[in-house]
Amino acid sequence: MYQIVEKNILEINKALDSGQMTSRELVLQCLKRIKEIDQGEIPYNSVLEINPDALNIATFLDGERELGISRGLLHGIPVLLKDNINTFDKMHTTAGSIALQTNFANYDASFVKNLRDAGAIILGKTNLTEFANFMSYNMRNGYSSLGKEVLCPYNIETDPSGSSAGSAVSVALNLAPIAVGTETGGSIMSPAMKNGIVGIKPTLGLVSRTGIIPISSTLDTAGPMAKNVTDAAILLSVMRGFDVSDPITLEKPIDAIDYTKYLKKDSLKGARIAINRDRFDALPEANKKAFNEVIETFKKADAVIIEGLEIKQTKLIFHLMKYEFKRNINHYLSTLGTNSKMKTLNDILHYNREHHKDGLKYSQQLLEECEYNTSGRMNEQEYLDAVEERETAIKSLDELFEKHKLDLIYFANYTSLGPNCGFPTMTIPIGMDENNIPIGAYLLAQRYKEKNLIRLGYALEQILQKRVNPISK
Repeated sequence: MYQIVEKNILEINKALDSGQMTSRELVLQCLKRIKEIDQGEIPYNSVLEINPDALNIATFLDGERELGISRGLLHGIPVLLKDNINTFDKMHTTAGSIALQTNFANYDASFVKNLRDAGAIILGKTNLTEFANFMSYNMRNGYSSLGKEVLCPYNIETDPSGSSAGSAVSVALNLAPIAVGTETGGSIMSPAMKNGIVGIKPTLGLVSRTGIIPISSTLDTAGPMAKNVTDAAILLSVMRGFDVSDPITLEKPIDAIDYTKYLKKDSLKGARIAINRDRFDALPEANKKAFNEVIETFKKADAVIIEGLEIKQTKLIFHLMKYEFKRNINHYLSTLGTNSKMKTLNDILHYNREHHKDGLKYSQQLLEECEYNTSGRMNEQEYLDAVEERETAIKSLDELFEKHKLDLIYFANYTSLGPNCGFPTMTIPIGMDENNIPIGAYLLAQRYKEKNLIRLGYALEQILQKRVNPISK
């Protein structure tokens, strides 16, 4: 049988088109890997729930393929979704919380409709840091009361980073070709970096947020997680969309974009790349070496390197989350009608207290602060200061890109500028640290310039080839 391990979607499509494999066989192979690896001797625990209709959907899509019908590159391709993303099917949508363990969403998330229309098979839901890591201040990354701990496949003694830990680990382990994560303040980029995969946090507004259990309407987005830039580009092309229920999605150019047309190996030549070395001296030696090797790769490929630019970091991103959460979660729960027993954030708090042995291993201090110490009207001084800081930072970044005609900025360290300001970011593997944990690049582009991340990230990936399969199976 055709083996999918480390294959990209273009290669899998060739196997499907040539009859080497059917989508049903592809789903069965993914399910076998979930059984033997994710739930095997070492329970990595990245997949929380399986779609009971996955095989039936695969058979239907195989039938379409036999009739010469192709919906695109995702036709018959399994995808895993972080379990804070609504699916209107037989799967739950829980955010990893026992308070929502019986919750069936009564509508698909907007971009999930795009995936279904494109022929993707929703294989299942992935584990996550509970409530996307917005429940307590000390919760272990990758832990949820419903799904328990996700393990890092490169070193099970270290946390896998969060909150899209399950999505990142499932892709790293080749349990499915692709997955979707969500990010508010780093939850795609950080676990993608630590688990040796590609992650794209899109521009705020590129992908609809309708049907995602929310934290912040100013910051939240969903994005692709994949083993390579090719697959991330294919997935992003389908996720991109417009939604009147999420007005920010109406700001972008109306044309659809096939991001795979930017997958060109020579894209670094002439590219203008700014280097940000903030906190470089604090990096471990392996990270310093990997960072500098990438810069040398840029130079050898004839990119134009711009050094010494002052980039001011933001400090108040947490206040956007804190003061928007209660309003957003209460609104989300109201859209579920009779499908959810939890009608408000207060209901969730009470349920967790009544079931504290199962639900409060790490407390719910942050949820309680949002319920009892914020108005839900977002008129607090701290919140308005954060909004003002964000607008100033957006203007500053825009001016920086325009003044220096930049294609992207390469950061030595994680920065909150991407999620805070809504700019697109991407990570690709660039090396391994002293403990054999992957090191990922942090690349940031102008708003709605995902094509720059993809074309330059792809060219860099093709030169470096630093993706490492964490297991030999």
